[in-house]
Amino acid sequence: MTQRQLHTTLTTVVLFTLLFVSYVSAQTLTIAIGEYPPYSAEKLKHQGLVPQVIRAAFAKHNIRVQFHFMPWARSFMEAKKGYYDAAAFWYCTDSRQTHFACSTALYEESAVFFIKKNNPVPLWNKLEELEKYRIGATRGYSYTNEFWHMANSGDLNVNIMTRDEQNFSMLLKGRIDLFPIGLLPGMYMLEHSYPEEKSALTFLPKPLLTGTLHLLFLKNNPTTMRLLSIFNDGLDKIKQTGEYQAILAQYGDKPINGPTTNAP
Repeated sequence: MTQRQLHTTLTTVVLFTLLFVSYVSAQTLTIAIGEYPPYSAEKLKHQGLVPQVIRAAFAKHNIRVQFHFMPWARSFMEAKKGYYDAAAFWYCTDSRQTHFACSTALYEESAVFFIKKNNPVPLWNKLEELEKYRIGATRGYSYTNEFWHMANSGDLNVNIMTRDEQNFSMLLKGRIDLFPIGLLPGMYMLEHSYPEEKSALTFLPKPLLTGTLHLLFLKNNPTTMRLLSIFNDGLDKIKQTGEYQAILAQYGDKPINGPTTNAP
């Protein structure tokens, strides 16, 4: 390729990108999401930490975003069918990467087992050690492959509910022995939904998992894949300006180290 041809090609790419950004800037992107306060909740200020971060990142390219709240399993399936521009916010597992490309990590989360103080569960190293206990789980959540494999095989006694509140209520009533949930959302829910009962609960220090959460964009779609690139650029920009760190600080969370990406 000659220098003139290279210049022409680069000019075409830049013009196409500018036209695309101008086009999406005139649109309102739709993102499917579930309730997981303080990370996401329709009635929270800014609708929670994650929507606030996503809006700030897209705002760097003058793109507006509208979030549609629904049960987690439904939000994933409808995004997979192409009903929305993206799905927020998920662990970037191998199975999800079959259909989706993952953004730069939004934040890092540790999920722990909550228990009742008067029904102590010994510290654990392997999930097999929890086989005699009743465990609550929320439908549509990732947890770990090992957790779901043992649940489906019957090696773990797992009771699946639709909402986190149902699991916390069952834990407080002694109907389950453990409930895994992100540490920050778990503490937030106890503080706001169970202020009088929260002192009856604690959590085991060993996390079930620690991982990063991502915005998912449908593969094999030129529009959404370009949105992925735009979003990652915007996210990097708000990290460089300190806006990202300031948002996380509002919720008592800490930023992850660096703009690590799991995008395939």
